[in-house]
Order: sequence, then C-alpha cells, then structure tokens
Amino acid sequence: MSVVNLGPIETTTVNAMGTGARTPVALGASPCALVNQCSTRVVVMVSAGTVSALDLSLDGVTFDAAGLLGGQLILNPGGVLKITYVVAPTVVFWPM
Repeated sequence: MSVVNLGPIETTTVNAMGTGARTPVALGASPCALVNQCSTRVVVMVSAGTVSALDLSLDGVTFDAAGLLGGQLILNPGGVLKITYVVAPTVVFWPM
C-alpha cells in the first residue's frame, strides 16, 4: 500500500472558522492511504476515476468501508483514508 501524507497546510481564522487553500493530492499506487498530518480536520474530495473502495481508519490498521465511491469525506488529525482504484481519481483537500 502506498502512503501520501496530507499537510502541513497554512490556515487562517475568520469569524472563529479556520480556512485554507484547496490542495491537490498526487496519489501513489493503488491502494493509496492518505494520512492527515495537519493539526486540524480536513475535507478530502474524491471525484472521477474508477474507484472500487474508500475505507476510513483512525489508527491506519483497522479500516471500515465508507460506503461511498466518491464525494467529500472528513479526516480528523491522524486519520487515514484508503483509496482503492483502477483509474486514479482526482483528489483535493482543504482544512475545516
């Protein structure tokens, strides 16, 4: 399994809400684990491509199926999103 670390990213607080730049992700070989290395939660957007599974984990060892093949998923700091695909999807993330 290939691993890609998300972050660190720079955030700005506006009206008590953290915001930051939309950042594209270069995926590794399938399955690819995205690890949130940021100090804040992030939204990961998975679209297009041919995705066969999205799995979430809090510890990087035990994964649970997300029940989706694309869309927006929230990762807490240290959380892992494993993407299994045939054709690589477009993946971006931003802080919450």
